[in-house]
Amino acid sequence: MADSDTRHGGSSPEGKVHKHTEQGFAGQGEARAREFWGEVSAGARHFSPKDRKPPEGRLRQFFYGMSLPFHIGGALLGDPVARKQYIRVGALQSIAALALALSFMTSGTEAAESASKRESRAEARAKAAQIQKVAEALADQHVKKEAAAATRRAKEVEAQTIQRLQEIDAQVARRKQAEAQHAGEGPPSAPEVQPENTRTGEAEGVAGATPDAQKPSPIPADTPEARLEQRIRDVEAAAQGADAGTSLAKAITALVMEATKDLESEAPAYSAKERTDAAADAPHTAEDTQAPAHEKSTWTVNGFSVWGLAFWAALFAALQLAQWVVIALSRDYHDAISRKASLLTGLEPEDEEFPPRVRLNMVWLRKKLKRRWRSFLLLMVGVPALVLITLPFMCASRIVFTALFTAWGAWWWVVFTAAKSARAWEPSAGPTRPPWFLRVWTVLTTRVPGFRWGALQRYGASWGRRTEEVFAPISSTERHPWVFAGLAVVRFLGSFPPMKFFVRPLIPVASAHLLEEDVAAARKALAAGANASPPEAEMPRPADAW
Repeated sequence: MADSDTRHGGSSPEGKVHKHTEQGFAGQGEARAREFWGEVSAGARHFSPKDRKPPEGRLRQFFYGMSLPFHIGGALLGDPVARKQYIRVGALQSIAALALALSFMTSGTEAAESASKRESRAEARAKAAQIQKVAEALADQHVKKEAAAATRRAKEVEAQTIQRLQEIDAQVARRKQAEAQHAGEGPPSAPEVQPENTRTGEAEGVAGATPDAQKPSPIPADTPEARLEQRIRDVEAAAQGADAGTSLAKAITALVMEATKDLESEAPAYSAKERTDAAADAPHTAEDTQAPAHEKSTWTVNGFSVWGLAFWAALFAALQLAQWVVIALSRDYHDAISRKASLLTGLEPEDEEFPPRVRLNMVWLRKKLKRRWRSFLLLMVGVPALVLITLPFMCASRIVFTALFTAWGAWWWVVFTAAKSARAWEPSAGPTRPPWFLRVWTVLTTRVPGFRWGALQRYGASWGRRTEEVFAPISSTERHPWVFAGLAVVRFLGSFPPMKFFVRPLIPVASAHLLEEDVAAARKALAAGANASPPEAEMPRPADAW
């Protein structure tokens, strides 16, 4: 049973209060959602070709600025002639940009592959040089080790041979001594005939051993230890003969050569094993390299897989470059579409009528580059002020600077959106004053203790002179910040290919709609005899504040 229920099953007053509270929260949320949707829909439906005054309320103004390009596009699509030109130009520009982007991707892929091959060859040469150095060092180390082992083994064999020769000499000396003692006993008797035969047999044995000592016995196909032992026995057999002579030297030489051959035979065997392993690995490596090549041949475009993120990233980057090239060659058609959109929405066109064609307008190109450079300077001239503002935040200064610089760049994006129309550059009816950031900087460097430095004031004066040429569009943006913010959002979202081919002709017309009321008021004041701008002495300048 719930806490709000009584024992008899009824609900207590506390339960009713909770239900009313929950219903109240739900009702408030629903009411706020309806109110928000009402503001959004009211701002989006506010467009009227006759009454161009922005709606009341910031939220309505923001969505009014966002919906204005779509209303203008709807007016274009409502006219058969304008619709045909608008769709055809946008589609052809998109196809041309896509074809150009794919060609850029092909060239970029070829250049990347060529650079990769050069880098791989350079890396292979560097690795080969390093491997060669390591191999030479290991070979030198192995040779030194084998030489030391051969020397040590030769010394051991020499010591064993000398010891065995000494034993053989001792046996020969004992035998000669025994023969001398036996010869000094007198003439041989009948029983002593047997020793002569024995000596004759021994002499024949020694004589029979002499030819074997002169020619060493052949090496049996056995282990190296058995062959070495056989050579030692050959040396012993050669040493037993009285007239061995050079045969003993030959036996010793054969013994030393056999020992050296046994030691040197280990290195070629090791190299042969390495060659066998390398030959066994070669077919496996070829299969590994052929398998990916077969896989890459499916669903690839210019070396990129259509299922991978790298393909779409490369295509997007190539489309950005191709988009700029296509617009530079066919911008006349966008101007013609903007003129028709202005006429269809009851607005006086800013450009004269002319036949559009594909061309490279060098005057427009120089003007565009000059404006881009000016935009970059206007953005960067405020960076020192942002750095100074972020200094008190110490550890979080990087995060604060990133946030402030993003807001600073977004503000200038809104200003440049308003400046797309020529009406934004016309003088307003009232006096022109410095932008808000120059006013804030003036107060900061003239009234706040710790910031009233001459260097900061001179920087502010230079900042004002750099920004003075765009005071008019800044003033237009400050009068209608929310509607231009909404229009700037649509311009940003429509700057990506291929949407820019369809959105770009609508932005100047939308900006002109937002500024038409101010321009009309300024022209009316001028026609009534009032000056469009205050005299030079009355116009505040950034340098006058310091």
